[in-house]
Amino acid sequence: MTTSLSLALQHKAAAPVPASIRLVGGEFEVVSKLETMTYAQRAGLYVAWEWHRAFRFNSADMAFHPVQFEIYDIKPKGRGAALAEELRQMGLLQCHEGRYWLSPAGLKLVQSAVNSEVNP
Repeated sequence: MTTSLSLALQHKAAAPVPASIRLVGGEFEVVSKLETMTYAQRAGLYVAWEWHRAFRFNSADMAFHPVQFEIYDIKPKGRGAALAEELRQMGLLQCHEGRYWLSPAGLKLVQSAVNSEVNP
């Protein structure tokens, strides 16, 4: 933790996985982006991860339609695209013609979470 925002921004930029800065007791703390994401955002990221794992050998099929977030009951009908766009704006998904896939940053974030569960 640090009292300087500029120092916290430097730590965030140097972090090996996507990170966020949060204010705790008047000091800035750099944490994994997963810690500041909503349940729906985390669940959407894991759906994208499962899609990536299932189709990683055929890059044309790795892209999914945001309706997947509705199929998995993460978002109500008609709201899957909004979640996909949130994740894209966070830099965790990429998009082309309405289809989404994990960005390199999103892949790093999910892999770090999976690795920490396997190797606590």
